[in-house]
Amino acid sequence: MSFQPPPPSFLYGAGIGTIIYCLSRFLSHAIIQICPSSFQQKLANLNFAQLHHYHSLLPSTVHAIIQIVGTYNVVFHGDKDVLTFDDRLFVPYGITTLGPCFYMGFFVGYLLTDTALSPSLKVLGLPYAVHHISASMCWTFCASNRIMQNLASFLQFNELSTVMMNVRQVLLTAGYKSSDGIVVVVSLSFIALFSAVRVFPLPFLVHKWITYQFVSIRNEVGLGGASLLSLFLAVNVMLQGSWFAIMVRKLIELFTKSKKQSKGKEK
Repeated sequence: MSFQPPPPSFLYGAGIGTIIYCLSRFLSHAIIQICPSSFQQKLANLNFAQLHHYHSLLPSTVHAIIQIVGTYNVVFHGDKDVLTFDDRLFVPYGITTLGPCFYMGFFVGYLLTDTALSPSLKVLGLPYAVHHISASMCWTFCASNRIMQNLASFLQFNELSTVMMNVRQVLLTAGYKSSDGIVVVVSLSFIALFSAVRVFPLPFLVHKWITYQFVSIRNEVGLGGASLLSLFLAVNVMLQGSWFAIMVRKLIELFTKSKKQSKGKEK
């Protein structure tokens, strides 16, 4: 397996992803100036790490929307073969006509910028640091070797759940309680979307990888490359599974707390 640099479309995407992230973060600071004073006070009470996370919400949401729009066609209408790869910048399909390789690069640009602009790995959070760094390596490796584009696009489309997660965080920052009706609705919507696009497909992804995709990739890039991608897939499964477990636990705690409060009022 000889090393190949990522396609130009991937590098363009990474560059644009970095620029969009920085502009969105700057815009997040600017928007605060036109927010109600009560909301500004809420933000003023946040500590340094919390404020950093808040200003990451807009870049995260913009990135998620771009990925949903950009990968939709490939995910639902593209070739499912792991060896199929379109490295063109402009393509005759999709809403934007920008190719899937561009959005792979955009994804990596976002992840690396989010990591680089974090004050520390502690502020970013270890699970997110592992996710960002491992995904960036995996996507770059796949783009360089022109493999696994459909799977990469599907995982990028998983950002569908991110939008609701960020809406929930804004509501909590604004002062709503996790038990308030609007937050409960948004939380349930987030968990439903997270389950649908990130958790439920995992057994099928793992099954396809073990039964035939691993062999195809091994024949294309060698045992070392295929084993490395197996490790990345395992990391993704563990991260998504652990995040889902946390959500379920918090959901149970929320409804348990609500029932106790209802019984208390009846007494």
